Amino acid sequence: MTLPRRTLEYLQRGASEGMRNAELFDASCQFRDAGHPLDETEGQLLARALADGLTESEARTTIRSVYARNSREPLGTGMMPTPKSPAPLRRVSPTPVYRERSTMALPDTIDDGFIRLLDACFQPDEFVAIAPATESDEGGIVPRRGVTLTASEWKSKVAAKGGIDRVFSTKLGLFLRINPMAKDGAKNDDVTAFRHVLVEFDRDEAGKEIPKEEQYHAVVASGMPVAALIDSGNKSLHAWIRVDAPDEAEYKRRVEIIWGWFSGINLDKQNRNASRLSRCPDGWRTVDGNARRQCLLAVEFGAESWTAWEAAHANSDLPPILPGDGFMGQPEPEPPQLVDGVLHQGAKMVLGGPSKARKSWSLIDLMLSVSTGTPWWGFPTRRGRALYLNFELPPFALQYRITRIAVAKEIEDFTGFDIWNLRGHATDFSALIPKILGRIRDTGYSLILIDPIYKGLGSRNENDAGDIASLLNEVEQLALKSGAAAVFGAHFSKGNQAGKESIDRIGGSGVFARDPDVILTMTPHEEDDAHVIDLTLRALPPVKPFVVRWCESIFIADHNADPAALKAPQGNPKNEKSERAKATYKMGSAADRYGNAVETMPPLANGRIAQESAVLGYISDRMAEIDGDCTLKEAQRTFHCFASMRSNSPIVFDNATRLWRGRRHGI
Repeated sequence: MTLPRRTLEYLQRGASEGMRNAELFDASCQFRDAGHPLDETEGQLLARALADGLTESEARTTIRSVYARNSREPLGTGMMPTPKSPAPLRRVSPTPVYRERSTMALPDTIDDGFIRLLDACFQPDEFVAIAPATESDEGGIVPRRGVTLTASEWKSKVAAKGGIDRVFSTKLGLFLRINPMAKDGAKNDDVTAFRHVLVEFDRDEAGKEIPKEEQYHAVVASGMPVAALIDSGNKSLHAWIRVDAPDEAEYKRRVEIIWGWFSGINLDKQNRNASRLSRCPDGWRTVDGNARRQCLLAVEFGAESWTAWEAAHANSDLPPILPGDGFMGQPEPEPPQLVDGVLHQGAKMVLGGPSKARKSWSLIDLMLSVSTGTPWWGFPTRRGRALYLNFELPPFALQYRITRIAVAKEIEDFTGFDIWNLRGHATDFSALIPKILGRIRDTGYSLILIDPIYKGLGSRNENDAGDIASLLNEVEQLALKSGAAAVFGAHFSKGNQAGKESIDRIGGSGVFARDPDVILTMTPHEEDDAHVIDLTLRALPPVKPFVVRWCESIFIADHNADPAALKAPQGNPKNEKSERAKATYKMGSAADRYGNAVETMPPLANGRIAQESAVLGYISDRMAEIDGDCTLKEAQRTFHCFASMRSNSPIVFDNATRLWRGRRHGI
């Protein structure tokens, strides 16, 4: 009963994030081929897979799919006895093992290496920062701040002097920054293009030295796009991985991928910085009293681009294809229902409603309900830890709402949820979700709420189906990899939505209303402070529409109210003019649309400057009643349309009282 050395190393070191399923599948094959029974294999591999971050369901499915197939001849090379009683892997901190032990002969040194590097890595007008080294007071060798010139200027200077080592004659070392910089820049904030990541290593994490020939093989074997490979003149090679990130957030994500790929190698953590210094080709350094030349070994090899490399490796974390009998032979357990009859753990749910429908209040209520096992809108909940990702509310406002809801529900236990205030830190979810997953690993959340979802759009268009599908795929990754239900709010389109099907009321692309597992919509009822709740469920029996009423700080289900009695659209102002003082407005103008709503405005303001008065707030509220949503900026534009009218304006400025009022106020 023996296993290959590679499998035993997997049991010790685990797998990187992009290879977890593949490594588990391979190890399961070796256990099966070596004659180990399924229960013994699961006993050893489940612990390893869970420690790597897979869920128990994912791991069992992978292992059992292997055992559903016929065994092969066991491997005969590098076999070692299987340890009889391995220590539980969750209690062990295994020493990472460097996986690459193959070597490749180093390329020949490239002549005029500095010039060749400039041509390969920088545009002629980009600033390149070069820093000679000096000796510190303590006797150490440290780089100076350096000099920035454009690539073209450096080439001219080198040509005039006869080499970069003539421009900077120091033998203590010569460095250059791996990315284009601002003029005189030396920090991350001065980086003007997030183009390269520096990979440098000469020892594995066990402290064992890695020869340059093995370093070179590891870089080549990665297949990553390498812009330049430099011999540092001592123990290490410097590889400039070309990532071409559009911004700093995406640069950091790609850095994390590179670090994960080279796990087991002691990469210099400071090399994560975009302004990092690397050894400059054709410069000199002194090692053990001897001057050594820093050399360029190669340029532009590996994948065509970072995008091509990442696409080629994107499938490495896909689960295996299962044979039908293997899949059907292992019943899949139903996930826990966090909200009885509504929401499974691990599912996606959207809560849609018009502006001012108190969607955030409802999401906070859901968080408190699940974190304490308290009913939500009459639905029983299963207690689980919750995380609220707050992208919008100031902390004091969120704290106020939580307090109000907790009082209304008689909740005093705040230990079952966490708040992550990310206001001001929102960015494209493709960059943010991996960071969130990294922060919440092993926290065991059952429910994650995102408020609001549009903060993760980035450059996406909310009306574009492809863009929204991409956004919701990121949310799905959050649910899948965390094991929690992901719930977010979305807004209705402007105007009254009563005439549409419930799932078509949510604004933006229809993907919003078709991708989630649970679609909950809140449509205004004909009675004030009441909404009709429609639920569209993918994996649970239908739930009939019902009504909720606002009661101080929470919604309460009212099953006696008629869910068919939706709020009707407002009448056309033109049909009401015969009963009121008439005014003629240009068809399609702001006055034609909103005039009737503001003509009876009470006196407001203390001067002509609308921003210093309550006028804009009043107009905004009236516009929201008609369109379902309105910002103060939109109200300001409408106000200026009114104010520019020479006659028959819906609002007028009374010079005697210095107040704005509706033209028919008091009639």
